Amino acid sequence: MAQIIPNKKPLAEQPLKVGQPLGAALAFLGMDKAMPLMHAAQGCSAFAKVFLIQHFHEPIPMQSTAMDPISTVMGSDDNLIQAFTHLCKTQHPKLIGLLTSGLTEAQGSDIEQSLRLFQKENPNYKNTCIVAVNTPDFYGSLETGYASAVEAMIKQLVVNKPPTSARRKRVNILASHMLTPGDIELLKRYVEAFGLTPVVIPDLSLSLDGYLAEQDFTTLSQGGCTIEQIKTIGQGLATLVIGRSLDRAASMLSARTQIPTETFAHLHTLEQTDRLIMLLSQLSGRKIPANIERARGQLCDALIDTHTQLGGKKAALAMEADHLTAFSALLTTVNIKLSAVIAPCNQPQLVDLPIDKVQIGDLSDLHEQATIDQVDLLLSNSHASSIAAAMNIPLLRIGIPIHDEFGCFAKSFIGYSGIRNTLFDLANLLRHEVHSIPVYHSPFKQDLSQIRVGA
Repeated sequence: MAQIIPNKKPLAEQPLKVGQPLGAALAFLGMDKAMPLMHAAQGCSAFAKVFLIQHFHEPIPMQSTAMDPISTVMGSDDNLIQAFTHLCKTQHPKLIGLLTSGLTEAQGSDIEQSLRLFQKENPNYKNTCIVAVNTPDFYGSLETGYASAVEAMIKQLVVNKPPTSARRKRVNILASHMLTPGDIELLKRYVEAFGLTPVVIPDLSLSLDGYLAEQDFTTLSQGGCTIEQIKTIGQGLATLVIGRSLDRAASMLSARTQIPTETFAHLHTLEQTDRLIMLLSQLSGRKIPANIERARGQLCDALIDTHTQLGGKKAALAMEADHLTAFSALLTTVNIKLSAVIAPCNQPQLVDLPIDKVQIGDLSDLHEQATIDQVDLLLSNSHASSIAAAMNIPLLRIGIPIHDEFGCFAKSFIGYSGIRNTLFDLANLLRHEVHSIPVYHSPFKQDLSQIRVGA
């Protein structure tokens, strides 16, 4: 059990934490024809929007209630009502994801009351679902904001009664923030390989996968889980939950739908991927397809190929709790020692990490501990690149934001192929430390240049 070391610094020198509003906005972007609406000043939404644009290299739909000094002091309910009216009248979204910020939380804005007032006075907009979630950025992080948005969607959209009908081929998947669009796409392929139909909540593989759509430009999210799918989620055969941060959402969904639920802390190791594949085989009643068995064999071969390069190395990690759980398990599997682990905020799953202590802090803590332990590798987002350069060690970029590499959203880290590619990436990053074996010269070798021919 890991000891959690609290953060006692008065400020963050090199921030690691990404705020709750951005995490909640990311969850809403996995819904089809959705618009995240941040109840905040314009700069708050602009900052989050820039982060997501740099990470995904895609236009990000996001609006704010544009609070000014007067509405901040006198009350911002009118701003909220005007924003709802404007979006419903001009954009026609299927879903509006209402997020709060530190400004409105400190003000004490009652978003639930404003929402009820709008719906009472505007019955003609009843077809637009509005999901409200409190996401103060002075508390929690991207992970808690994302999980809160998923919980809010389940609470407000899923009917609290057992389903009257069932779709025996549907498999629901609650996907954590740690799954990239590439991860979700691979996960859906696994489910479909067994003749099942996956419904992912939220589904970033359809909305932020870098697809150049043929239809005209739209100001809403393009693709993702639909409102109809989430409302009928109780008709599924089973629910798979990926990520410990969604444990509460899973409990809420299980209580409302009463369908079987299987939870996975991650899918970043051979053991957990085997468990997923066997579960899908049991749910479908089908044998494991040959291409999946071959992918497993390829991963086993990669474990053999890379073990001499990875074994015995030391790594320092700074990322969200779900990511820490996943990558600490992967690194431990290949015998990489966890020297330093930094988390942006405390989460229940941190105590289960395979290390003596976890520091709640920022990237300056990562730099300090990594220097003391003389680690060989860093795992964090792009903001740690300056630390890696200063220490002259490689960085495997994980999480949000990754703004100095293309295609981060398309990478897959889970499943047999994703784990295999991650092992290759790790081995290649550490390859600069490999020295070629010198040619062996026997001490008994004769010097033929001194022998005279015909003597």
